[in-house]
Amino acid sequence: MIFLDNNSTTKLDDRVLKKMLPYLRDNYGNPHSNFHNFGLISRNAVEESREKISKIFNVNSENVIFTSGATESNNLILKGLAYKAIENQKHRKKIFCSSIEHKCVLETCEFLKTLGLEHKLIPVTKNGIVDLNWLEENIDDDTLFVSVMSVNNETGMRTNVEEINKLCKKFGTVFHSDMAQALHGEKFDLTENQIDAVSISGHKIYGPKGIGALILNHEPSEFISPVSHGGLQEQDIRSGTVPVFLTVGLSEALNFINIEHEKNKKFLLSLREQFINKLTSLTSDIRINYASMNGHPGTLNLYFQNVDADLMATRLANEVAVSTSAACNGVGFEYSYVLKNMHLSDEISKSSIRLCFSKYNTSNEAIKTAEIMHSHYNQILD
Repeated sequence: MIFLDNNSTTKLDDRVLKKMLPYLRDNYGNPHSNFHNFGLISRNAVEESREKISKIFNVNSENVIFTSGATESNNLILKGLAYKAIENQKHRKKIFCSSIEHKCVLETCEFLKTLGLEHKLIPVTKNGIVDLNWLEENIDDDTLFVSVMSVNNETGMRTNVEEINKLCKKFGTVFHSDMAQALHGEKFDLTENQIDAVSISGHKIYGPKGIGALILNHEPSEFISPVSHGGLQEQDIRSGTVPVFLTVGLSEALNFINIEHEKNKKFLLSLREQFINKLTSLTSDIRINYASMNGHPGTLNLYFQNVDADLMATRLANEVAVSTSAACNGVGFEYSYVLKNMHLSDEISKSSIRLCFSKYNTSNEAIKTAEIMHSHYNQILD
């Protein structure tokens, strides 16, 4: 079985697991119980993890808020900004996100309309680049935030976050970016590029599921209001006991992806190139929709002409794990709104799958996958 659904999740790095295990077996204290050593050991582990992450993104350690993943982080920043604006009786009413965002961003923005905010989708080009002309015409002093992901989770394409951020700064508008898929392609210094807030998720970068972070360029409690209440954890922003072993896992995963960045990027690009070369040598009927050099180095989006994507993915299921659209779309099949909003036809959107190589895949798997896909494709057409 070849696993190429690494946009949905990645295999846990053994080195990360090794660091996590002591906080499951022995150092199991509550990090918020500070009157005994069990609690203090756990608290120190959480704060060391926070410090490691803050150095990677070049922000103050208190600006790292642990969450359950990028979905919660996205909800926390967007709702938190809205709640803070309402509490302070600010008059900014407009909120923007791109038309190809993760569903948790799209649906959070729709929810905020119930609070009186005005939500508009920013159109994108066929390459997933935000239409800056549209944004320039619509953004103004009444705009609360703009949220645009750095790298798309279905195509692997990188968007123009620097230009968007620069435009936001002209109007004092908050810019947030979902970076769950972006860390394989590049490093981000938030102080240098002045992005206000980013979201990350552990299981996208060879870390554990159930942990992520909202990373801010501002003092959290002054910038956003909490979404959940009940405790004073995480700078008074997110209530609940912090899972020590998961925070350790997230910081270790980030550390490895940071120090091994160039090696892994080069390897993923080579796997992708080998796959493409083999596939194109076999057929011209399976086409490459997207294979970005600037986004996620392992991601490809493929169009299987005259074959529904769900049928193709089902046929491959016992040999190669791929998906037809983002895992966030749920268990029911749904054609890709991302591809549609990137101006691909309904036919292409209905007949495209995504695949993503990881550092655990091999050259043999890349070549074998091309052969398997070609074989099943021909069988379906016959």
